[in-house]
Amino acid sequence: MFEFMNFFSGFFGYALGYFFDLFGNYGVSVILFTALVSLLTIPLMIRRHRNMTPSVRFEIKREELQKSCGKDAQKFQHEFLVLSQKEGFNPMKGCFNITTFLTFIIFGGIYSTIQSPLTNVLHLPNSKVKFASEVISAKSTRVNTQLEIVKNFEVFKEKLTMFSPQELEKISKLSSGFSFLGLNLLKIPKFSKFSDKIWIIPLLSLIVSLFSTQLLQKISGMAIESDTKNRIMMMIFPIFQAWITYTVFAAVGLYLITSGIFGVLQSLLIDKFFSIYALNAKKESNRFKQLLSTEAE
Repeated sequence: MFEFMNFFSGFFGYALGYFFDLFGNYGVSVILFTALVSLLTIPLMIRRHRNMTPSVRFEIKREELQKSCGKDAQKFQHEFLVLSQKEGFNPMKGCFNITTFLTFIIFGGIYSTIQSPLTNVLHLPNSKVKFASEVISAKSTRVNTQLEIVKNFEVFKEKLTMFSPQELEKISKLSSGFSFLGLNLLKIPKFSKFSDKIWIIPLLSLIVSLFSTQLLQKISGMAIESDTKNRIMMMIFPIFQAWITYTVFAAVGLYLITSGIFGVLQSLLIDKFFSIYALNAKKESNRFKQLLSTEAE
C-alpha cells in the first residue's frame, strides 16, 4: 500500500513542486493542484451525473409504489420486483465511484508527499537525502527526518553539508513556504495547541463536507429526509472526514477542504447544464413516444 502511494506521491510531487516554484507557498500550491484535478475530472463527473439519472427515476417510482401499496408488504415486494425488471434496475450499478477513488488516491499521495518533502517535492538525490537523514537521526529522536529537516532547517543547516548551496536554498524556501494565512500547514491539529488555530482546518472540513452532502442530495433529487438510515449516514461521513482532517497534516486537511469546495462548484455547474430532472423528463418523453409508435404499428 505504501509503495502504491509513494508511486503517486512522486507524480503529485512534481505538480505541487511546479506550483511551489511559481508561488513559493505550499498552501497556494495545494489549492491550485486541487483546481487542476477538478478541471481534469469534470468529464468523469458528468458521466457520473448522467449515470445517476436512472437511479433517481427508479427511486421516485419506488416511493410512489410504496405509497400505493401502503402496509401490504407482500404486494409491495411483488410490484417492486416487477418494477425492477421493467426498469432494468441493478442495485450494484454505480457502487464503484471513480471520483471517490481518485480523492482517496490524491489524499494518500499528498500525505506521502508531505511525509517525504525532500524526495517527493524537491526531488533531491536519494543518496544525499539518506545521508542527511542519518546525520539528523543522531541529533533528533524524531522518526521522520525529512520532515524534521524542513521544519527545523535553520537548526540543522550547518550539518547538511552534503547538499549544494542551490539545494540548501531550495530546502530553505520550502521550509518557510508552509505558512498559509497564518497557519502552519506542517502541524497536525490533534497535536497542536489551541492558540495555533490549526483546529480551524478540521472545523472547515466538517462545514464544507456537511454543505456538499446536503447539496448533492438536493441536486440528485433523492428524497431521503424521511429515511433515518440515510440521514444518519449523511451525518457520519462529514464527521468522519473531520476526524481524519484532525489527525493528519494541516496541508492534507487543506486539500480535503478545497476538494470539497471545488466539488460543490463542479456539481452546481454540471447540474446547470445536465439537470437530472431534465434528463429524466427527456427520457420519459422518449419512452412515451416509443410507446405510442409501437401502439400505432
